[in-house]
Order: sequence, then C-alpha cells, then structure tokens
Amino acid sequence: MSRIHKLDPIVVDQIAAGEVVERPASVVKELVENAIDAGATSIEVILLEGGIRRIEVRDNGIGIHRDELLLAVTSHATSKLSAPSDLEAIASLGFRGEALASIASVSRLEVISRTANSNAGASLKVDFGRVGEVRDAAAAKGTRFIIDDLFAELPARRKFLKRASTEAGHCTAWVERLALVHEGIAFRIENDNRVVFEVRADDDLTARCAAVFGANIADRMLAIDKPSDVLSCTARIGPPETARRDARRVHLFLNGRWVRDARLLRAVREGVREFVPVGHYPTLFLQLHVAPERVDVNVHPQKTEVRFRDERIVFGTVVSTLRQCLAASDWATRAVGGIGSSVAESPSFGGISGLPPTSGGGASSSGGFAGAGTASTSAGSSRDFPAPSWQRADDLRDGAAGQLQEHLAQQATDGNLPLQPDPDAGAGDFLSIANTFLFRPVPGGVEIIDQHALHERVNLEELRKEIREGQVVMQPLLVPALVDLSRIELELLLGLKDTFLKLGVDIDAFGETTLAIRGVPARLQRLHPEKLVMDLLEIATDNRAASPEKIQEEMLFSMSCRGAVMAGDHVDRAALESLLKRGANLPQDRTCAHGRPVRIMLTLEDLERAFFRR
Repeated sequence: MSRIHKLDPIVVDQIAAGEVVERPASVVKELVENAIDAGATSIEVILLEGGIRRIEVRDNGIGIHRDELLLAVTSHATSKLSAPSDLEAIASLGFRGEALASIASVSRLEVISRTANSNAGASLKVDFGRVGEVRDAAAAKGTRFIIDDLFAELPARRKFLKRASTEAGHCTAWVERLALVHEGIAFRIENDNRVVFEVRADDDLTARCAAVFGANIADRMLAIDKPSDVLSCTARIGPPETARRDARRVHLFLNGRWVRDARLLRAVREGVREFVPVGHYPTLFLQLHVAPERVDVNVHPQKTEVRFRDERIVFGTVVSTLRQCLAASDWATRAVGGIGSSVAESPSFGGISGLPPTSGGGASSSGGFAGAGTASTSAGSSRDFPAPSWQRADDLRDGAAGQLQEHLAQQATDGNLPLQPDPDAGAGDFLSIANTFLFRPVPGGVEIIDQHALHERVNLEELRKEIREGQVVMQPLLVPALVDLSRIELELLLGLKDTFLKLGVDIDAFGETTLAIRGVPARLQRLHPEKLVMDLLEIATDNRAASPEKIQEEMLFSMSCRGAVMAGDHVDRAALESLLKRGANLPQDRTCAHGRPVRIMLTLEDLERAFFRR
C-alpha cells in the first residue's frame, strides 16, 4: 500500500460527482433547477440519444457574468448562500455549489452566457475536469449549457446507463415534475429532434396537469386549496380508477422542490385509504408551502429528501386535508341512487351507456365504478368460495365470451353459483349470488354490491356518528371474555384503556397475564372478542408512537371489518333489508374502510360488448 497522499482535485470532483450525477436525468435536473433560480421564464432541453451523447439546456435567466464563469465550475461556489445562518432557511432550489463542478468532471461541458447588462457573451469549456480559458462568444441573454459524452472517460460509470429511450424517459420525467409546480415558466424538451413535452409560460396548473397526466385525467381531477400561515396545501387528485400500485404518479413538492419522502407518501396513502384500492397510490399533485426555517433540505446531495421541524403538523395536515376534501367530493357516493332505493327511485344515468369503457375496477365519469373488476372479499372471511371470475367486456376477444359463459354454467352445475333468485337471500330488486354479491338493475345497466364491503362501510359510518355525538354505545358482556397474553402485551393494552373505552371496548386485567373484555360496541353483534383483542394488540404494537386519534381510527377500521357479515355468509331477507336500509344515504358508499369497492357498475355497453352486440 502506498503512502497517504492528497488526491488530485479532478479525482476529488469525480468522486463527489457520484453523489450528484447518477445519469443524464441528474444533469437535466440540476441545470433546469439552476435556470429556475436564475429567474428564467423559458427553459429548453435538447437531448441526443437520451442525453448520453449530448444534453443542451437553454434559458433566458439573468445569466453568468464573464468574471464568474471560472468560479461557477469550481466546487462549493454558489451565489445562493453567504453565511452559515443561510442554511437554516434555504429558499432556492440549489445551494450546495457542487452541481456544475460535478457535471464538468464527468463530461465535456461548455457554458455560454450573457447578462442583461453585457454587450457580448462569454464561453468556457471544461474537458472532464480540465478547465479551459474564458473566451468571447455570441450569445443571447441567459445561459446555454452543452454537455457532451457523459461518463465517456469513466467506463465503470457509463456501463450502468440504460438504453437511450430509458434515459430520455427519466430526463423527461424531471422536466415534467418541475413544469408542474413552476407556473409562469415555459418548458420544452426534445429528444433526437422530436418534441416529447412542452408547456407555455401562461399555462395554468390544470393545463400543466393535462400535459403530464393527460387531458382526460386532468379534466376530472379534484382541486384542493387550503391556505394557512403555517402550512399551505394545494393539490390536484385524480379519480380513484387512475390509482396505480406504484407511486410514479404521485408528485410531492415542498416550496417548489420535488421531494420523495417516505413519510409523506405514507401520509398520502393514509389520507386516501378509503377512496383508493388497498396497496395503490392515487394520481396526485401535492404542493406544500412551509416557512423555509421550518424545514431542512440539506439532507442529501440530490436534495430530494427533507426533514420537518414539526412533522406531526405537516403529516396531520396532509392526511386531514385529503380526507376532508375527498369525503365532500362527488366520488364519495354513487350517481345511481342510494343503496336502499328501488329501480323506480333511481335517477337516470343521463346516457352513461354511451360512455367509453374504463379499466377494470375503475369509475365512470358519473362518479361510479364502471366495469366488472374483481369484487372485494374480506381477509377475515370465515371460508373461501369459488366466486365468478368476471372479465372486462372490452377484453372479451377471440371466443372469450363463450369461455366466460361456459365458466358460469359450470359453476351453476356445481352448485356454486345460484342463477335463480333465492327468496330468502334477496331484498327488493336484488339478486344474491353465492351469498356474497347483490345484483340489481339500474337505469343504464346492472349494479353489483359486495355485502361484506357494504356492511363494513355501514359499521364504520355509524361508529363515527356515535363518536361525534358523544360516545359509542357499549354492550356489557354477561360473562367477560378472557384472553391470555404476555405481561408486556397486557401492559401495552391496559395503557390504552381510555382510548378503547371511547370506542365501546371495556378491558381490564384478570390476573397477571390475562385480559378480560367486559364490553363491546352494541351495534357490532358479529364481533368476536378474542379476535378483537388480537387486532387491538396489533394496532397498539404497530402504532406505539402514534397519537390516540390515530389508534382510534385504526380500531374503527378493524372493528368495522370484524363486525361485518363475511363473504359467503347467508343473510336472510330481514337482515338484508335492514343492511340495505342502513346503507342508504351514507356520506361515503363507494368503498369499504380498506378502500375496496362497495359497488361496481356494468353498463349496458359493457353487456352488449360481452355478447358482441356492439
């Protein structure tokens, strides 16, 4: 091993570049953010081979003075900080002074710039860290960066780059993110002489959402605006059917900076959990404005991670804002009438049969779920049953309709799918299928209700109403239910006794390792105390640091599900009619407590397509 020595400055910059410049998209991000900080109103990005061969970024900002060009490509040189105290309230997108030096160390960089007060421009070239001389150059007001042959002299880094189309996609994604939140700036990006994204300076947030998410989604996005002195929140959220299993359509911004914070993502999922299927993320633009001194963005060189001084306020505001606005939206209820209404009482669809079909499990523009996605079943179901495997009508191709009919006929032959009405299982205009799904004709098609999901939603809304009115009505047990636990588990639950009592659950110690359940919510007649204890223990363990309100909400979800009729359970006419009556005019009847559909809709168009009548 050689003696300790100081590394060459070029090597130092190339090592540091590994934290800042990961791929062409990293270069685009840094240069576009610099342009925004420079006050540009027009930013253009030109790529060749996805940025692997060339990246060119042009802006009409304030420009870089000729005497500062050499300093601009030097490590830790910036115009955005001047004193240590400035780190406590960072208002600009860039501030580290590392980006240009890092980019110049791993590419052939040329910068051409002119300020408004200069009669001529100036240029500077840096060849993989080797700095040239400042020269005169013809230039328009603003700055132009040209980056050629990224990682060409670092083969170990270059081999990790993906195909040109993939790298171009990552570059475009960054431009789209920044274009969403920075109104008043025109953005344009082209790859291999083809424009792939463009917005004008006068495009508002709706137009920018249309450019990023598509006009069809943007037109149906719910607008959320909640100003505040402490935390302002602006959001646009897409319909439930646009939700995805990944978070690529979730764009979170803090003071104009795109961030990817795991805790904020959890807050988003918590806020939409009753409207978006379980395990899915919504299509969302969310912009938060916080005083710069209340947030720390100096966490990672890529500046996508942040720390909040008041985490509970921030996350609580996100959750409550999303919940309140979604609960008051048209998405909360169906447009085909109340669950307890008859066909004659149901309002007209207004031509819904002519609407284009959407993806399975999605919603039509009327506000209801369209298409026959897989209906909800409970994780706590007492038994499994072979439910019909419905398919989307527009997916029935090449004889698939015949296969579907044969499948349903075989289930009927096996006794698994009663195709005739059961006089004891239905109510009114409903037909019960496999003691799980309730079918009814409605104007424009057929509605299908999952009896477990409906009962779960009814339980949840009724318990919430009782809490708002005072306290949940408790049913004392004649004989306390006893559950054996460890000493630690018993102490954990007893520590939350007051929280549980507000929800109608009365617990007490019965010896050193036994918990006694002395009362449960009166309206949850199907609730098993032993299973309830296991749920309470899981909630208390997973939410040790959570507020009582958070634990209470998790308990409501669990009890609502445990106290509901399960998929496959027989429900007589009187009980079904009671459930449907309780389910009428709910404030939210679209999904159960866990985000699974309560009601889905098969339009006449879906049925006609299934039978090749269209």
